[in-house]
Amino acid sequence: MSGKFTRGMEVLNPRTGRTLKLAKPLQFLAQERTLVEEAWAGDILGLWDAGNLRIGDSLAEGPGIEFEGIPRFSPEFFNRVVMLDPAKRKQLKKGLDQLSEEGAVQVFHDPDRMERDPVLGAVGVLQFEVIQHRLRSEYGAEISYARLPFTLARWVEGEDFDPRRFDDPPSVACLVDLEGRPLVLFQSRWHLERAERENPKLRFIAAVQPGRAKATA
Repeated sequence: MSGKFTRGMEVLNPRTGRTLKLAKPLQFLAQERTLVEEAWAGDILGLWDAGNLRIGDSLAEGPGIEFEGIPRFSPEFFNRVVMLDPAKRKQLKKGLDQLSEEGAVQVFHDPDRMERDPVLGAVGVLQFEVIQHRLRSEYGAEISYARLPFTLARWVEGEDFDPRRFDDPPSVACLVDLEGRPLVLFQSRWHLERAERENPKLRFIAAVQPGRAKATA
């Protein structure tokens, strides 16, 4: 936003098309938190967010500007989440949705099982420890992991895409990301290259932009 900011003003998130009321803007100084009534261009504020914002969002009183966002790159390590307390499934979903929005981890699902037994993808194994700790401490969801044998993923585009062609465990598996886009996990680069040769009409993509959510009045 540019110009003057006033506490309680309503702003538009162009990515979602939704309006937000900025009721509790804060400024930070060391451990102190100060509620802000007014701010100007160049001031840095903290906003309360109930899961409506993601990295790259902009807020404006008018039409605003929509940035492309940070691309999602192909992970290199994959774990299936094992719930230790099935009664905490809602907390798990909320935590994974939020952590995915932050870019801390990528979350995938089997298209037939959907939200059950999610698969996490990361570029480093330490990310899994961080996610496990944050789910326990921030969301009350205790989990463990089952390591999967895949080493790379590719999003797939093309009219001829048929997920049944990629149902070949444990070498290849087809999943969807949180925005419903299909991607295929491969055990090795050899398996990826074979899939590319056998499916010349498909595009295997190593990075995608975060999808635009459906606009809501």
